[in-house]
Amino acid sequence: MLLPSDDCAKRRLTERAELTVAAEFLIARGFSDDEIAVQLSRFYYVDIDALNDVVSSMTEHGAKPQWRQVA
Repeated sequence: MLLPSDDCAKRRLTERAELTVAAEFLIARGFSDDEIAVQLSRFYYVDIDALNDVVSSMTEHGAKPQWRQVA
């Protein structure tokens, strides 16, 4: 597996909808709320304040990821 090189620009992850999808994806794969920012910041420039708002609103409402299995 290739890792991104240092001279490669990271993609920005700042839109609330994108942050929600990314957080749900990681939660569905067993990552805790505290690990989400660390995992996303490895590959993206993340708006941490917006991500914290998304994750806290997901946990306050008890939201579970809405992933559908395709048969």
